[in-house]
Amino acid sequence: MKYRSTHIVAGGTKGIGRALVDNLVGKKHQVLAIGRSKPDRDDYAVQWISADLSKPFVFQNFLPETINCLTFCPGKITLGNARRVTQENLLEAFQTNVLDAFRLTQALLPRLTKAGSSSIVYLSSVAAQIGLPNHSAIATAKAALEGFALALAADLAPNTRVNVVAPTLTPTDQGLNLVGGEKMLPVLTKRHALQKVPAPEEIAGAIAFLHSKEAASITGQVLTVDAGLTRLKTHEK
Repeated sequence: MKYRSTHIVAGGTKGIGRALVDNLVGKKHQVLAIGRSKPDRDDYAVQWISADLSKPFVFQNFLPETINCLTFCPGKITLGNARRVTQENLLEAFQTNVLDAFRLTQALLPRLTKAGSSSIVYLSSVAAQIGLPNHSAIATAKAALEGFALALAADLAPNTRVNVVAPTLTPTDQGLNLVGGEKMLPVLTKRHALQKVPAPEEIAGAIAFLHSKEAASITGQVLTVDAGLTRLKTHEK
């Protein structure tokens, strides 16, 4: 099969990452997905790479010489009031959201630059933009990730575009576990102007757009997909 382009999706086995894999495969892209374990559902001709991104990248030998797009979705979300969050919590959030992204990006840059023009997208959170209770650790890490992405976009221009997608709560298994389960969704949706929270497929669509030719003039941007939470204040329904 002739593929349109080659994508690396770090964190592609679950949630938003898996939705992105499905999106890209449906559009005839070659997809290599990195995760700590392979998914239970393996329907496609996707190359699944089991790896811990905090450890040496032994999987590099199995990657194509040329990569068009890189998406970084992993990151541990630790919630807790600032009075109780530990230094270890903060360091873990920084490791999984920033340092792992930095190390993987730096390791893959030769393959990305070989493509001539390429694209990188990182997954952040609205927590980096608005003050949310119990989000001090993850907000710190995601804000650092956004700062890194902005500087990287300047470093890699004009041949590699770098952008960020920052969603609100998304009803993935991880997201729902953090807020007390699906029963909390009606309460949470009322805080959003559109009276909904975006599905993983919507976030994946935003990422896929930023990688596409239609976004060829977009770099150094944070695309917030939040159903109006960040910028809009509405009347209580």
